[in-house]
Amino acid sequence: MRRWFRIVSVAGLIAGLPAAALAQEDDEGPALSAADQTALSTMNASIVDRHVTPAFKAQASAAAVFAAHAELFCKAPDEAGLDSLRTFYGALSDGWQGVQHLRFGPTELFMRSSRLMFWPDPRDSVGRQLAELLAKKDPALLAADKLQGQSVSVQGLPALERLLFGDDAKKLLAGDDEAALRCAAIIGIAGNIRTIADGAAADWSGGGVAYDRAIKHAGPENELYRTPSEATVELFKALYLATEVVADRKLARALGDKPEAARPRLLEQWRSGRSLRNIQIDLAAAAGLWHAGMSDLVRQRDAALAAEVDAALDKAVRDADAIVAPLDTAIADPARRPAVEAVVADAIAAKTLIANRLAPALGIPLGFNALDGD
Repeated sequence: MRRWFRIVSVAGLIAGLPAAALAQEDDEGPALSAADQTALSTMNASIVDRHVTPAFKAQASAAAVFAAHAELFCKAPDEAGLDSLRTFYGALSDGWQGVQHLRFGPTELFMRSSRLMFWPDPRDSVGRQLAELLAKKDPALLAADKLQGQSVSVQGLPALERLLFGDDAKKLLAGDDEAALRCAAIIGIAGNIRTIADGAAADWSGGGVAYDRAIKHAGPENELYRTPSEATVELFKALYLATEVVADRKLARALGDKPEAARPRLLEQWRSGRSLRNIQIDLAAAAGLWHAGMSDLVRQRDAALAAEVDAALDKAVRDADAIVAPLDTAIADPARRPAVEAVVADAIAAKTLIANRLAPALGIPLGFNALDGD
Protein backbone atom coordinates (compact mmCIF):
# COMPACT_ATOMS: atom_id res chain seq x y z
CA MET A 1 0.00 0.00 0.00
CA ARG A 2 1.43 3.36 -1.03
CA ARG A 3 2.46 5.56 1.86
CA TRP A 4 2.23 2.67 4.30
CA PHE A 5 4.65 4.49 6.58
CA ARG A 6 2.42 7.43 7.35
CA ILE A 7 0.41 6.05 10.24
CA VAL A 8 -1.24 9.17 11.58
CA SER A 9 -3.62 9.56 14.49
CA VAL A 10 -5.84 12.43 13.37
CA ALA A 11 -9.28 11.65 14.74
CA GLY A 12 -9.06 14.61 17.08
CA LEU A 13 -7.64 16.83 14.38
CA ILE A 14 -10.43 15.99 11.95
CA ALA A 15 -13.07 16.48 14.62
CA GLY A 16 -11.61 19.87 15.46
CA LEU A 17 -11.61 21.26 11.94
CA PRO A 18 -14.49 23.38 10.68
CA ALA A 19 -16.94 21.63 8.39
CA ALA A 20 -15.85 23.67 5.39
CA ALA A 21 -12.35 22.35 5.78
CA LEU A 22 -13.55 18.76 5.54
CA ALA A 23 -15.01 19.08 2.08
CA GLN A 24 -13.88 16.23 -0.14
CA GLU A 25 -10.89 16.95 -2.35
CA ASP A 26 -9.23 14.95 -5.05
CA ASP A 27 -6.47 12.84 -3.51
CA GLU A 28 -3.86 14.83 -5.39
CA GLY A 29 -5.21 18.19 -4.18
CA PRO A 30 -5.30 21.32 -6.33
CA ALA A 31 -2.88 21.51 -9.24
CA LEU A 32 0.13 23.67 -8.40
CA SER A 33 2.63 25.16 -10.78
CA ALA A 34 6.18 23.88 -10.95
CA ALA A 35 7.32 27.10 -9.30
CA ASP A 36 4.85 26.59 -6.44
CA GLN A 37 6.00 23.02 -5.91
CA THR A 38 9.63 24.16 -5.88
CA ALA A 39 8.82 26.79 -3.28
CA LEU A 40 7.10 24.18 -1.11
CA SER A 41 10.06 21.82 -1.51
CA THR A 42 12.42 24.54 -0.27
CA MET A 43 10.11 25.28 2.64
CA ASN A 44 9.80 21.60 3.56
CA ALA A 45 13.57 21.15 3.61
CA SER A 46 13.99 24.22 5.79
CA ILE A 47 11.45 22.98 8.34
CA VAL A 48 13.04 19.54 8.48
CA ASP A 49 16.56 20.94 8.92
CA ARG A 50 15.70 23.76 11.31
CA HIS A 51 12.87 22.27 13.35
CA VAL A 52 12.25 18.55 12.93
CA THR A 53 15.64 16.84 13.04
CA PRO A 54 17.04 19.09 15.80
CA ALA A 55 13.99 18.31 17.94
CA PHE A 56 14.41 14.55 17.51
CA LYS A 57 18.12 14.79 18.24
CA ALA A 58 17.33 16.76 21.41
CA GLN A 59 14.85 14.08 22.49
CA ALA A 60 17.41 11.33 21.93
CA SER A 61 20.05 13.27 23.85
CA ALA A 62 17.73 13.81 26.81
CA ALA A 63 16.83 10.11 26.80
CA ALA A 64 20.50 9.12 26.90
CA VAL A 65 21.22 11.50 29.77
CA PHE A 66 18.26 10.27 31.79
CA ALA A 67 19.17 6.61 31.23
CA ALA A 68 22.73 7.24 32.42
CA HIS A 69 21.58 9.05 35.56
CA ALA A 70 19.00 6.36 36.30
CA GLU A 71 21.84 3.84 36.44
CA LEU A 72 23.85 6.12 38.75
CA PHE A 73 20.91 6.76 41.04
CA CYS A 74 20.07 3.09 41.42
CA LYS A 75 23.62 2.23 42.46
CA ALA A 76 23.19 4.35 45.61
CA PRO A 77 19.64 5.74 45.96
CA ASP A 78 19.28 8.75 48.23
CA GLU A 79 17.11 11.84 48.57
CA ALA A 80 19.46 14.11 46.66
CA GLY A 81 19.79 11.56 43.89
CA LEU A 82 16.02 11.25 43.60
CA ASP A 83 15.66 15.02 43.32
CA SER A 84 18.32 15.06 40.63
CA LEU A 85 16.69 12.22 38.69
CA ARG A 86 13.38 14.06 38.81
CA THR A 87 15.09 17.05 37.23
CA PHE A 88 16.43 14.87 34.43
CA TYR A 89 12.95 13.45 34.02
CA GLY A 90 11.80 17.00 33.33
CA ALA A 91 14.39 17.35 30.57
CA LEU A 92 13.34 13.99 29.16
CA SER A 93 9.72 15.08 29.11
CA ASP A 94 10.71 18.36 27.48
CA GLY A 95 12.30 16.33 24.69
CA TRP A 96 9.07 14.46 24.02
CA GLN A 97 6.96 17.62 24.09
CA GLY A 98 9.27 19.11 21.51
CA VAL A 99 8.35 16.38 19.01
CA GLN A 100 4.87 15.31 20.12
CA HIS A 101 3.20 17.33 17.36
CA LEU A 102 5.21 15.52 14.66
CA ARG A 103 2.86 12.51 14.65
CA PHE A 104 3.84 11.00 11.33
CA GLY A 105 6.59 8.88 9.87
CA PRO A 106 9.19 7.78 12.44
CA THR A 107 7.10 8.99 15.40
CA GLU A 108 4.31 6.56 14.59
CA LEU A 109 6.44 3.68 13.33
CA PHE A 110 6.43 0.84 15.89
CA MET A 111 3.79 2.78 17.89
CA ARG A 112 6.56 5.02 19.20
CA SER A 113 4.34 7.91 20.25
CA SER A 114 1.93 5.72 22.23
CA ARG A 115 4.78 3.89 23.89
CA LEU A 116 6.45 7.15 24.92
CA MET A 117 3.34 8.96 26.12
CA PHE A 118 0.25 6.90 26.87
CA TRP A 119 -2.14 9.74 27.62
CA PRO A 120 -4.96 10.45 28.26
CA ASP A 121 -5.47 7.43 30.47
CA PRO A 122 -9.09 7.56 31.73
CA ARG A 123 -9.02 3.96 32.97
CA ASP A 124 -5.74 4.29 34.86
CA SER A 125 -4.10 1.67 32.67
CA VAL A 126 -0.67 2.97 33.64
CA GLY A 127 -1.30 2.51 37.35
CA ARG A 128 -2.92 -0.90 37.01
CA GLN A 129 -0.45 -2.36 34.53
CA LEU A 130 2.57 -1.04 36.41
CA ALA A 131 1.28 -2.43 39.71
CA GLU A 132 0.66 -5.81 38.11
CA LEU A 133 4.14 -5.86 36.63
CA LEU A 134 5.80 -4.95 39.92
CA ALA A 135 3.69 -7.53 41.76
CA LYS A 136 5.39 -10.30 39.79
CA LYS A 137 8.62 -9.37 41.60
CA ASP A 138 10.73 -10.45 38.65
CA PRO A 139 13.43 -7.93 37.66
CA ALA A 140 13.99 -9.83 34.40
CA LEU A 141 10.55 -8.73 33.20
CA LEU A 142 11.58 -5.10 33.68
CA ALA A 143 14.55 -5.16 31.32
CA ALA A 144 14.21 -2.77 28.39
CA ASP A 145 13.98 -5.53 25.79
CA LYS A 146 11.28 -7.33 27.78
CA LEU A 147 9.26 -4.16 28.32
CA GLN A 148 8.90 -3.81 24.57
CA GLY A 149 6.53 -6.77 24.68
CA GLN A 150 4.49 -5.35 27.57
CA SER A 151 1.54 -2.98 27.44
CA VAL A 152 2.36 0.43 25.96
CA SER A 153 1.12 1.95 29.22
CA VAL A 154 4.21 0.77 31.15
CA GLN A 155 6.82 1.64 28.54
CA GLY A 156 7.14 5.40 28.70
CA LEU A 157 6.97 8.70 30.51
CA PRO A 158 3.71 8.16 32.46
CA ALA A 159 5.05 4.97 34.06
CA LEU A 160 8.29 6.73 34.97
CA GLU A 161 6.28 9.57 36.44
CA ARG A 162 4.45 7.13 38.72
CA LEU A 163 7.73 5.68 39.95
CA LEU A 164 9.42 9.03 40.50
CA PHE A 165 6.55 11.25 41.64
CA GLY A 166 3.77 8.90 42.78
CA ASP A 167 2.68 8.29 46.34
CA ASP A 168 5.09 5.35 46.56
CA ALA A 169 8.14 7.19 45.17
CA LYS A 170 9.90 7.20 48.55
CA LYS A 171 9.98 3.39 48.43
CA LEU A 172 12.90 3.86 46.06
CA LEU A 173 14.95 4.92 49.10
CA ALA A 174 14.04 2.01 51.40
CA GLY A 175 17.09 -0.09 50.55
CA ASP A 176 15.06 -3.31 50.35
CA ASP A 177 14.00 -5.73 47.63
CA GLU A 178 11.05 -3.60 46.59
CA ALA A 179 13.31 -0.56 46.20
CA ALA A 180 15.61 -2.62 43.98
CA LEU A 181 12.63 -3.82 41.95
CA ARG A 182 11.38 -0.28 41.43
CA CYS A 183 14.85 0.84 40.42
CA ALA A 184 14.98 -2.00 37.92
CA ALA A 185 11.72 -0.70 36.48
CA ILE A 186 13.14 2.82 36.17
CA ILE A 187 16.28 1.55 34.46
CA GLY A 188 14.27 -0.69 32.12
CA ILE A 189 11.80 2.03 31.13
CA ALA A 190 14.65 4.51 30.68
CA GLY A 191 16.41 2.06 28.39
CA ASN A 192 13.24 1.47 26.42
CA ILE A 193 12.65 5.20 26.01
CA ARG A 194 16.24 5.65 24.88
CA THR A 195 15.80 2.92 22.25
CA ILE A 196 12.60 4.55 21.00
CA ALA A 197 14.12 8.04 20.90
CA ASP A 198 17.31 6.83 19.22
CA GLY A 199 15.26 4.95 16.64
CA ALA A 200 13.12 7.96 15.79
CA ALA A 201 16.15 10.24 15.48
CA ALA A 202 17.98 7.71 13.30
CA ASP A 203 14.96 7.18 11.06
CA TRP A 204 14.76 10.92 10.46
CA SER A 205 18.43 11.32 9.64
CA GLY A 206 19.85 8.47 7.60
CA GLY A 207 19.60 4.75 8.21
CA GLY A 208 17.29 2.54 6.24
CA VAL A 209 14.37 4.94 6.45
CA ALA A 210 15.97 8.39 5.98
CA TYR A 211 12.66 10.17 6.33
CA ASP A 212 14.29 13.56 5.92
CA ARG A 213 15.16 12.62 2.34
CA ALA A 214 11.60 11.44 1.73
CA ILE A 215 10.27 14.85 2.79
CA LYS A 216 12.92 16.83 0.93
CA HIS A 217 12.88 14.85 -2.31
CA ALA A 218 9.22 14.32 -3.08
CA GLY A 219 8.55 13.13 -6.61
CA PRO A 220 7.03 10.47 -8.84
CA GLU A 221 9.53 7.83 -7.66
CA ASN A 222 9.03 8.63 -3.99
CA GLU A 223 6.85 5.96 -2.36
CA LEU A 224 5.74 8.35 0.36
CA TYR A 225 5.30 11.75 -1.30
CA ARG A 226 4.74 12.14 -5.02
CA THR A 227 4.81 15.95 -4.83
CA PRO A 228 6.24 18.50 -2.40
CA SER A 229 2.68 19.59 -1.57
CA GLU A 230 1.96 16.10 -0.19
CA ALA A 231 4.90 16.45 2.19
CA THR A 232 3.73 19.96 3.08
CA VAL A 233 0.41 18.49 4.22
CA GLU A 234 2.25 16.50 6.89
CA LEU A 235 4.04 19.57 8.20
CA PHE A 236 0.84 21.59 8.09
CA LYS A 237 -0.93 18.94 10.16
CA ALA A 238 1.89 19.07 12.69
CA LEU A 239 1.47 22.83 13.03
CA TYR A 240 -2.27 22.42 13.47
CA LEU A 241 -1.86 19.62 16.00
CA ALA A 242 0.47 21.68 18.16
CA THR A 243 -2.32 24.22 18.67
CA GLU A 244 -5.25 21.80 18.62
CA VAL A 245 -3.81 19.65 21.40
CA VAL A 246 -3.83 22.69 23.69
CA ALA A 247 -7.21 24.01 22.60
CA ASP A 248 -9.14 20.76 22.74
CA ARG A 249 -7.24 18.24 24.84
CA LYS A 250 -4.70 19.38 27.39
CA LEU A 251 -6.67 22.26 28.87
CA ALA A 252 -10.32 22.17 27.87
CA ARG A 253 -11.05 18.78 29.42
CA ALA A 254 -9.59 19.68 32.78
CA LEU A 255 -11.05 23.19 32.98
CA GLY A 256 -14.70 22.27 33.19
CA ASP A 257 -17.25 25.04 32.80
CA LYS A 258 -16.48 26.81 36.10
CA PRO A 259 -13.75 26.81 38.77
CA GLU A 260 -15.53 24.36 41.07
CA ALA A 261 -15.98 21.95 38.15
CA ALA A 262 -12.27 21.87 37.33
CA ARG A 263 -10.71 18.42 37.19
CA PRO A 264 -6.97 18.85 37.71
CA ARG A 265 -6.26 15.14 37.48
CA LEU A 266 -7.22 15.25 33.82
CA LEU A 267 -4.18 17.42 33.19
CA GLU A 268 -1.22 15.78 31.51
CA GLN A 269 1.57 14.80 33.92
CA TRP A 270 -0.05 16.48 36.91
CA ARG A 271 1.91 14.31 39.37
CA SER A 272 5.21 15.79 38.29
CA GLY A 273 3.76 19.30 38.04
CA ARG A 274 4.58 19.49 34.34
CA SER A 275 1.12 20.29 32.96
CA LEU A 276 1.79 23.98 32.37
CA ARG A 277 5.31 23.53 31.03
CA ASN A 278 4.03 20.97 28.52
CA ILE A 279 1.52 23.45 27.16
CA GLN A 280 4.16 26.16 26.97
CA ILE A 281 6.45 23.85 24.99
CA ASP A 282 3.63 22.74 22.69
CA LEU A 283 2.81 26.32 21.75
CA ALA A 284 6.48 27.24 21.42
CA ALA A 285 6.90 24.24 19.11
CA ALA A 286 4.05 25.50 16.93
CA ALA A 287 5.76 28.87 16.67
CA GLY A 288 9.09 27.16 16.04
CA LEU A 289 7.74 25.11 13.14
CA TRP A 290 6.03 28.15 11.66
CA HIS A 291 9.20 30.26 11.83
CA ALA A 292 11.41 27.46 10.49
CA GLY A 293 10.38 28.16 6.91
CA MET A 294 6.62 28.36 6.62
CA SER A 295 6.36 31.98 7.67
CA ASP A 296 8.88 33.08 5.04
CA LEU A 297 6.94 31.48 2.19
CA VAL A 298 3.56 32.74 3.38
CA ARG A 299 4.95 36.24 3.87
CA GLN A 300 5.97 36.30 0.20
CA ARG A 301 2.44 35.37 -0.84
CA ASP A 302 0.32 37.17 1.74
CA ALA A 303 2.18 39.44 4.13
CA ALA A 304 -0.98 40.34 6.05
CA LEU A 305 -1.81 36.68 6.70
CA ALA A 306 1.74 35.95 7.80
CA ALA A 307 1.49 38.82 10.27
CA GLU A 308 -1.80 37.44 11.60
CA VAL A 309 -0.31 33.99 12.16
CA ASP A 310 2.75 35.56 13.78
CA ALA A 311 0.52 37.52 16.14
CA ALA A 312 -1.76 34.57 16.95
CA LEU A 313 1.08 32.21 17.83
CA ASP A 314 3.07 34.87 19.68
CA LYS A 315 0.03 35.77 21.78
CA ALA A 316 -0.61 32.13 22.67
CA VAL A 317 3.03 31.64 23.72
CA ARG A 318 3.09 34.89 25.68
CA ASP A 319 -0.17 34.20 27.50
CA ALA A 320 0.87 30.64 28.36
CA ASP A 321 4.13 31.94 29.82
CA ALA A 322 2.15 34.41 31.93
CA ILE A 323 0.10 31.75 33.76
CA VAL A 324 1.08 31.50 37.41
CA ALA A 325 1.99 27.89 38.19
CA PRO A 326 0.99 25.35 39.26
CA LEU A 327 -1.67 24.74 36.66
CA ASP A 328 -3.67 22.23 38.69
CA THR A 329 -4.54 24.92 41.23
CA ALA A 330 -4.81 27.74 38.68
CA ILE A 331 -7.73 26.12 36.87
CA ALA A 332 -9.73 25.98 40.11
CA ASP A 333 -8.78 29.45 41.33
CA PRO A 334 -11.29 32.15 40.25
CA ALA A 335 -8.53 34.76 40.29
CA ARG A 336 -6.01 32.80 38.19
CA ARG A 337 -8.36 30.81 35.98
CA PRO A 338 -9.01 33.64 33.45
CA ALA A 339 -5.36 33.50 32.41
CA VAL A 340 -5.78 29.80 31.57
CA GLU A 341 -9.03 30.45 29.72
CA ALA A 342 -7.21 33.11 27.70
CA VAL A 343 -4.71 30.51 26.49
CA VAL A 344 -7.53 28.19 25.44
CA ALA A 345 -9.06 31.05 23.47
CA ASP A 346 -5.65 31.83 21.96
CA ALA A 347 -5.13 28.23 20.88
CA ILE A 348 -8.63 28.02 19.37
CA ALA A 349 -8.04 31.24 17.45
CA ALA A 350 -4.67 30.02 16.19
CA LYS A 351 -5.91 26.62 15.06
CA THR A 352 -8.91 28.20 13.32
CA LEU A 353 -6.69 30.67 11.50
CA ILE A 354 -4.34 27.87 10.49
CA ALA A 355 -7.18 25.66 9.23
CA ASN A 356 -9.22 28.29 7.41
CA ARG A 357 -6.61 30.68 6.03
CA LEU A 358 -3.17 29.13 6.06
CA ALA A 359 -3.87 25.96 4.08
CA PRO A 360 -5.27 27.82 1.06
CA ALA A 361 -2.31 30.19 1.16
CA LEU A 362 0.01 27.19 0.93
CA GLY A 363 -2.05 25.68 -1.87
CA ILE A 364 -2.58 22.37 -0.10
CA PRO A 365 -5.79 20.31 0.19
CA LEU A 366 -7.77 20.10 3.39
CA GLY A 367 -10.05 17.25 2.46
CA PHE A 368 -10.58 14.14 4.54
CA ASN A 369 -8.13 12.16 2.43
CA ALA A 370 -5.42 14.75 2.93
CA LEU A 371 -5.89 14.68 6.67
CA ASP A 372 -6.04 10.98 7.31
CA GLY A 373 -2.89 10.18 5.37
CA ASP A 374 -4.46 7.36 3.34
